[in-house]
Order: sequence, then structure tokens, then C-alpha cells
Amino acid sequence: MSRAHLARAVLAPVLVGLVLGALGGWLWWTWWGPPPLGKVYETPAGPTWYPTPFDPGVTRDFSGTATYVVVGLGLALLLGAIGGWLSRGRAVVGLAAVVVASLAAAAVMALIGVAKSPEDPQSRVDEVKIGAELPGDLEVSGWTPYLIWPVGALLGHMVVMLSLPTTSGGVIGAGRRPEHRSDVPAPQG
Repeated sequence: MSRAHLARAVLAPVLVGLVLGALGGWLWWTWWGPPPLGKVYETPAGPTWYPTPFDPGVTRDFSGTATYVVVGLGLALLLGAIGGWLSRGRAVVGLAAVVVASLAAAAVMALIGVAKSPEDPQSRVDEVKIGAELPGDLEVSGWTPYLIWPVGALLGHMVVMLSLPTTSGGVIGAGRRPEHRSDVPAPQG
């Protein structure tokens, strides 16, 4: 494998992942924004921010995570397909590059989306008066939504690799399966 082929198989998917992650962060923020408004209330636990009205505000909070997953899945599939195409003939190296690229893209998407968002309103409740309005923030709840990038990228990579012709000219999984012959006779009776 020449250095040029190795660079294409390893560096290109990582660069594509960084670009798609940045695009994903911008799309995530754009689709989710503008941030919902909420108020600071006095509670037994101290000042607390709640979205107003409450039910649509909580729904809007969930939509930040859901939007991350939807945007991330679409871009991760694209990343996997591009990575598979660029690394054809070098599947294992390409697979490793796509995994690294998907992890980098997930981090870049989260960083850019959250950076465009206002800061967490709960962190500012002690600085403002009770009843003050503060904008909500964009966030991903939990760690599992971040897995959408590696899962989607691996799926896209697999589809491309199974669709490409093999070195013998065929496509994996196409055609008839070879017959199984056995020297042992089948049981009678």
C-alpha cells in the first residue's frame, strides 16, 4: 500500500468527519433554535429555572437531544459511505479511520451546537431576581445519543463495502451459494 493510498484511506475520512461534525453542530443549533424562555422560581431547594410554559418547554428540552440524534444519524451515514468509498480495497484501515472520524465528528457537533447556545440557565439563577426570564440551553441528555455517530458511520461503511465489487470482480453476497457436499450419507428413515 503506497503512502498516498494510506493517506487517502486514513486522513480523508477524518477530515470529512470534522467537516461533517461542524456542519452538524450548525444544523443542530439552527433546527433547534431559538432557545425556549423560562423563569426563575423560588422553590424549597432554592432558586430554580423552569421553562414557561412548562410542558412545551420540557418537550423542547427533549427535542434538543432528538434533533442531535436525527442530524447526527444522517451525517454519520454519509461519513461512513464516503469513508467506505475512499478506503475501498483497504477495509480494515478504512474502518478504523471511520470510527475515529465518527468520534471526532460527534465531539465537534456537540461543541459547536452547545457553543452557539446560551449558557445553562440553572447556573445563572443566583445572579438574577426571582421571576426573571432566562433563555434555555441546547444540550444532549445522557451519553447514549453520542453513539449515533459511530453506529451510523459503521452502518454506512458496511453498506458501501458490501456493495463494492471484490477483487475477483463479484459483489459480496451476490450470486448462488456453493453447494455443500458431504462424504457422509444423509440419515435414512
